[in-house]
Amino acid sequence: MKEKFSFREMLCYAFGDMGCNFIWTTVASFLMLYYTNSVGISAAATGTLMLITRLLDGVSDLVAGFAIDRTKTKWGKARPWILWTAPFMGIGLVLLFSVPETLPSGGKLVYAYITYILMAAVIYTACNLAYTTLLSLITPDPEIRSKISSIRFFFVVIAVLVISYATTPLVEKIGWGGMAAVFGFLGFAFILICFFGTKERITESHMENSTSSEEKVSVVESFKILFKNKYFILVALLFVLTYVSGGVVNGSGVYYATYILGNGNLFGNLMLFGTLPGLLFILFIPKMNQAMGKWRLLLLSFAIQIVSYVLIAIYPDNLPMLYTALVIRAFGQTAPMSLIFALAADVVDFGELKTGKRIDGLTYSAVSFGMKVGTGIGSAIVGWALAFGHFDGMAAVQPDTAMTAIKALYSYIPIVIGVITFIVMYFTDVEKASDKLRREKA
Repeated sequence: MKEKFSFREMLCYAFGDMGCNFIWTTVASFLMLYYTNSVGISAAATGTLMLITRLLDGVSDLVAGFAIDRTKTKWGKARPWILWTAPFMGIGLVLLFSVPETLPSGGKLVYAYITYILMAAVIYTACNLAYTTLLSLITPDPEIRSKISSIRFFFVVIAVLVISYATTPLVEKIGWGGMAAVFGFLGFAFILICFFGTKERITESHMENSTSSEEKVSVVESFKILFKNKYFILVALLFVLTYVSGGVVNGSGVYYATYILGNGNLFGNLMLFGTLPGLLFILFIPKMNQAMGKWRLLLLSFAIQIVSYVLIAIYPDNLPMLYTALVIRAFGQTAPMSLIFALAADVVDFGELKTGKRIDGLTYSAVSFGMKVGTGIGSAIVGWALAFGHFDGMAAVQPDTAMTAIKALYSYIPIVIGVITFIVMYFTDVEKASDKLRREKA
């Protein structure tokens, strides 16, 4: 008999991702622009900063994963970290967008390193890893997880659209720091709603009905279990590729609007056409998931993404065709962004079926590692490509090489990444493998 799960709790969980995106979408979309065009840090230095920080982030992901696995409180093991880190998420965002103008150029770069590492490798890692882990702890039902993942995507889109349209007007009125304070407060508030409105169930069930197998699993054994699970490796790679693509596209979007389309305010339109149609499509995701399964649906989605980027490459500055391509891309991105986290939860279940050991926190720390490193590589690619094209954020006119680099970032590079992602997804049918194990154990 399936457990009843309230729509209210689904909403509260989804609000958590909305809160995280008020923080991180702001960083992913505008921090590089702030560094290059306002603070005066070079694109190459900014790209290197973001990559180095993300590599450090991989270490902090493992530490946070171990900490979550071994946390035991009345709130569970993931929710406490959401509560503890929520206020620092808002504060960290303000610090990122408040580089002191009085500092020399070298001092500004040092300040950027300190605040970005603190925010990305410590605060955001602990909060978002706990949030991601929570999905596998609030319900064991894969269908409910998929529904929750679909709902959370709806609220992610809302946060993205608000940030896309509101950032520039806010910066013009209250400055970069003021803008960060507004979005930081919203992020903090929605993350708190997630904490108070959800409940961990898997942990309690394990505590009451079994010996705590996680406590008996050593660090070395945990790694052995994970790396013997081929689906863990494949899904981690999927996260890397998905977030490399996202890092490249999101990081270059505002440059594309400003320099290729000639109007920075069109960035809001790019995000509108690239995300809003997903709100319509997401209504069909649960039914399509039931009919096709995650594997087929995700394969189809990645293929659609490739087609959309090909259209952007063919029509780089034709607004009607560009918007059409972005709508197509939105349909292709909806299922991956709403189901890839449910796919990670399936990997946790597969590992438990195969070994009898449930490694939630460490599995999600690896997933988080994929997200962070992927985003870092994507951001680094943006910075290095801009530098290779001789982009100068303080110059009024950019050379043709810079314009070519921006076009490549928004279309050609995502095409290559999309093809690789499709190939990896082809070998990642974890649902079928789990069903086979369940039948063998029955």
